[in-house]
Amino acid sequence: MELNILDWFQTLHTPILDKIMTSITKLGDAGIFWIILTLLFLIIPKMRKTGIIMAAALIGTMCAGMAVPVMAADDEKVTLSVINYHVGTDYAAEYYSYLFEAFQQTEEGKNVEFSFEEIPTTDAFNQKIKLLISSGDLPDIVLNGGNNITALAAKSGKVQDLTQYLEDDKKWKAMFSDTDLEFNSYKGKVYGIPVSKEISYIYYNKDLFKKAGIEAPETGYATWDEFFAACDKLKAKGITPVSMDSADLGWLSNLWYSGLIGTAGKEGNDFMNKQYPTDYNTSVVEDATATLQKMLQKYTTSDALGGKYDTMATHFFNGEVAMLPNGPWMIPDFKSTDKAPEGFYDKVGIMLLPGSGMESVPTPGDMVGAKDPDKIKAAVAFLKFETSAENQIKALEMAGLQPVSSNIEVPQSLKDSDPLMADVLEVQSKAKYTYGQNQAYWYQNVIDVFSNQLPELAYGNITPKEFCKKLSDAAKKN
Repeated sequence: MELNILDWFQTLHTPILDKIMTSITKLGDAGIFWIILTLLFLIIPKMRKTGIIMAAALIGTMCAGMAVPVMAADDEKVTLSVINYHVGTDYAAEYYSYLFEAFQQTEEGKNVEFSFEEIPTTDAFNQKIKLLISSGDLPDIVLNGGNNITALAAKSGKVQDLTQYLEDDKKWKAMFSDTDLEFNSYKGKVYGIPVSKEISYIYYNKDLFKKAGIEAPETGYATWDEFFAACDKLKAKGITPVSMDSADLGWLSNLWYSGLIGTAGKEGNDFMNKQYPTDYNTSVVEDATATLQKMLQKYTTSDALGGKYDTMATHFFNGEVAMLPNGPWMIPDFKSTDKAPEGFYDKVGIMLLPGSGMESVPTPGDMVGAKDPDKIKAAVAFLKFETSAENQIKALEMAGLQPVSSNIEVPQSLKDSDPLMADVLEVQSKAKYTYGQNQAYWYQNVIDVFSNQLPELAYGNITPKEFCKKLSDAAKKN
């Protein structure tokens, strides 16, 4: 409630009032207000005695300040503000808790303190950051939740251009591919530092497949027809085949949709590897939309429409759904008895999407919103620490985050202790098609229309062609 009230206050800005309020606020800088008031009192005869007392007080305060020993620059504390959504039950909460504490143990971070504002969901975080981009100050370190925030932040001028820092540290720059950095650039300048690589595939419940008499393919179904034949077998045994959703941008439905398009030959694959497409009324997208409509109508849970990801994931944990598309960050949840039953990890297998497809995109990177030079220096040092080879492995181990650097060697001990993760690392090389997903490559208003119109599509209130036209119309508004 308090956050909503504060967010509402942020909407009260106007260009004129902003200038008035910032001017009033600046009167407090260096005691300007009190100096002016003192001078006025010295001029006015009746107030001169008070003015003399105030002048003496100001002089005394200034002398006292000069007498205080100044700390050496190396010992000065720097406080970095962070809005953190990796909290509570978030898959990476434990890792980021480690990361912030571990940085403070380094030479570069020994004098750094963090001031946290915690927001428990990615969606709420994104809305908060967008609000601050439009009116307000961004935190010193901007963790990136995606959804086209990098370009918005860069365009606003509220985040730092990190290009020169990368050029000055060739070893650091070599950690990232050109594609990773281009994805995090705006007008040729790098503003975000990617911390992981995003991939997704299908998790399936081995016990439910066995119950339906289905032998899972070694790497994935060769065609979508074979996939739906398996879905029909699952349904025949009273098992819901797939998890889907529509709330909070429809993450799971987005992954199915991206796979349907991205594995549809060269045309579909090119479409899903293109940033900000504007024409969705093509045969390949309309065909994928018709198939998505069929999945929503025949193969998912009754609460998928209007349902959130967390609820759909719980269905999978509880053995109520046979398949769910997602990335390796979900693997730690399979081991967590707070989320899944004891022993659930051993019941899970992985496969590529039908047609040997796998979503694989660069990730939006973390940014620096600080303005003070010392804070900028400390924030950049944190980003370097976060993307070190050691911490990329730590992120893989603790949160299932895939290393952003292709030259990171994953220890055999990690593969041995986490067989599912080892399968993930192995199956990546077997994908025939790799492609993006709409929350990475499409305009934000198109993503909103996609999730908002899913119920209409499922209920048959609009046709696949009409659904695609709504996407096209939204895209052309940008």
